[in-house]
Amino acid sequence: MKHFLFLRHGPVAEEYRKIFYGQLDIPLSEEGKYKSLQVASELANYSIKAVFSSPLQRALFPAKILVEKKKIPLIVKEELKEINYGIWTGRLREEIYKEPLYWERLKFDNLPPPKGESIKELRARAKKFWENLTNLEEGLYAIFTHGGFIRALLCELLNLESNNFFIFEGYHLKGIFITRVEDDQILIRGINVDAGDLGALLESSYW
Repeated sequence: MKHFLFLRHGPVAEEYRKIFYGQLDIPLSEEGKYKSLQVASELANYSIKAVFSSPLQRALFPAKILVEKKKIPLIVKEELKEINYGIWTGRLREEIYKEPLYWERLKFDNLPPPKGESIKELRARAKKFWENLTNLEEGLYAIFTHGGFIRALLCELLNLESNNFFIFEGYHLKGIFITRVEDDQILIRGINVDAGDLGALLESSYW
C-alpha cells in the first residue's frame, strides 16, 4: 500500500497574518521554524520513501530538513502551491471580505479573483497531483503544502461540491493521512494528525 501524509506549513511571520498571502513567498515565524524542525525530527523516525513540497519557502523549509536527515529524494512540485489570489494578494483580509466577489466565488467555483485562480482551478491541480502519485512504489511519503491545497484535495477525493471548501480546517504542521489501497480505493485515516502519532496510525487496523 501507499501512505501519504499531507502537511500544512508552519505559522508565518506575524506581519503577514492579516493579509491574503496566497502564493507570496513569505517566511515562517521563529515559532514556525522551531515547530518545523520538531516535525521534521519526528518524521525522521519513519521509513519515508521521498518528500514532496511546494516551492514556497514556508513549506520547503521543513521538507529540506527532513530529506537531509533521511538522505531521501526531495521532489518540488508547482501543483502543491497555495491558491493564487491575483490582485488580492498582499491585501488585508478584512478589506477583501467586503468585496461581493469574495463570497460569490465560494458559491460559483469557476469565479477567480481578478488575475487569480478559481477554486475550480485549484481543485484541478490538486487532482492532477494526486493522479500523478499512482506510479509510485509502495511505502510512506511526506508532502508539505498549504491549507487551500489540502481543502481542494479533500473535496476532490470525497466528491464534494466546492461550497464545502471551508468545512475542513487544517492546522499548521498537522497532517491529512491517506492510504491508497488500490488506485481507485483510498482510506482517509486521520485529519490534523500529529507527526508523532503517525506510527500508531500505520500500525492500526479497522479490524
